[in-house]
Amino acid sequence: MAKLKLSMEPVPDVTVIGISSHVNDYRLCWSINRSVGLELTRRRTDIADDANGIRALFSAYDHVDERSQARYTLVNNHSGDGILLKEHRQADYFLVVDNELAEQQPDLLERIRGAEFVLTAYTLPYDQLKTGHKLLL
Repeated sequence: MAKLKLSMEPVPDVTVIGISSHVNDYRLCWSINRSVGLELTRRRTDIADDANGIRALFSAYDHVDERSQARYTLVNNHSGDGILLKEHRQADYFLVVDNELAEQQPDLLERIRGAEFVLTAYTLPYDQLKTGHKLLL
């Protein structure tokens, strides 16, 4: 008799915020840093996505909370060679926040919406993102 093994990846405890903005990533980081009080810095390596034989690179910026080691990550959804999360092509950026930090700042979404250069911001349920794992690289 054959045995079946169910392998599931755990759903990470993160909050994903979609951001619409028409400025470059470094200007948006500066604005979010001022509005939320972060120090987002660019990663040395970008997030790579290989689709249809084309390798697209997406910039990512991180901030690690010193006390809890929880993380904020801003990821660009668009590059010259493609879109990272095609099902949310209207979002220009995604801010991925550990739930621990999101719970400590109940006004986080409003502070991001109030940042200069942010046209709109909205939460996305991580468990409903088809390719949400790309944001966690």
